[in-house]
Amino acid sequence: MKFFCLSLLVFVVVPLSCSVQDTPATGDANTEVLRDTTIQIVVGGDMMSHKPQVTAAWNVSNQRYEYEHWFQFVKPTIETADLAIANLETTLSGEPYTGYPCFSAPDAFAFDLKRVGFDVLVTANNHVADKGKRGIERTIRVLDSFDIKHTGSYRTQQERDSLHPLIIDVKGVKVAILSYTYSTNGLPVSKPNVVDLIDDSIMAKDIARARAKGAELVIPIMHWGNEYQTVEHPIQSRTASFLASKGVDAIVGMHPHVLQPIRYIKTKTDSVPVVYSLGNFVANMRDRYQNGGAMIKITAKRTNGRTMVTAFEDIPFYVYKGSISANTTSKSVSLCHGFYCIPESAAHLLPGSAEAPQFFDDARRILRGSSKR
Repeated sequence: MKFFCLSLLVFVVVPLSCSVQDTPATGDANTEVLRDTTIQIVVGGDMMSHKPQVTAAWNVSNQRYEYEHWFQFVKPTIETADLAIANLETTLSGEPYTGYPCFSAPDAFAFDLKRVGFDVLVTANNHVADKGKRGIERTIRVLDSFDIKHTGSYRTQQERDSLHPLIIDVKGVKVAILSYTYSTNGLPVSKPNVVDLIDDSIMAKDIARARAKGAELVIPIMHWGNEYQTVEHPIQSRTASFLASKGVDAIVGMHPHVLQPIRYIKTKTDSVPVVYSLGNFVANMRDRYQNGGAMIKITAKRTNGRTMVTAFEDIPFYVYKGSISANTTSKSVSLCHGFYCIPESAAHLLPGSAEAPQFFDDARRILRGSSKR
């Protein structure tokens, strides 16, 4: 969001980007065997924390904040992935908890995202500096205490040098996750803190370093674009083309708070998939296009030592604000007031509303790159 103060499945299988590791990451290049394997990576969009969300998360009976139940209908997709990633678009600065324009969420928000199944939270976004140095550093400290991997912001340059790029071993495949933002809303990042900004020179060096450290897949998470626009801006396209030219395997965008198209960038040897925006994962934003988002499921296969992305599958969901009480063929569902992420496969549980069908129709159109309304 800008700052003014100081299951519907669209399944695509095409030849996609590949990266060949010239030498194995460890061991002798002549003796180590890279086993054939398949991995699935799920990436979700902006995890917002508006004040009505904080209020709704408070459980009066046990006197604590609870979020996990909001994600129960998408949890199977998240927890069964080999790696799950989302954008933490709030600080964890402690009380008082605040929403827009300067966010601070309860620590329970991050803890419950881990319980849902998220392994990595990226933090390079335009709200990372909302609470200054305290917010940046406390957020890192809380994520570390919950053993949640993260990238995008650091306490010092030395910390970045030692931890970046974030490379995760996923069933033997080394996956590098990069995180960059276009801005911090004009708020200064106080030294010695560091936030990863979109910069061609820095990104090129980071990609090269990731490869040098043995990364078979490199996936940048980009916080970019114009808010509330359902098509990508030319600057996004230019940046995506630059990243593709440097050999990344897939690109995932955040920030506009609405969905934007999936496209494929041709290089000399590859076709690199990019989703320009996944929209909101959870937020108190109710206007058309803003009341939902999508996850992207990336399938990658290693065959004969060569690792490549083989599928790029979007999974849209509507965010329902309210309570749910419904009877299904197997059980009765009764859920208290909250912000529920509802894929189309569970839309029958929603009270009668035109908003959810409209959202799913819009999602199909936008993700496929159609400008018709």
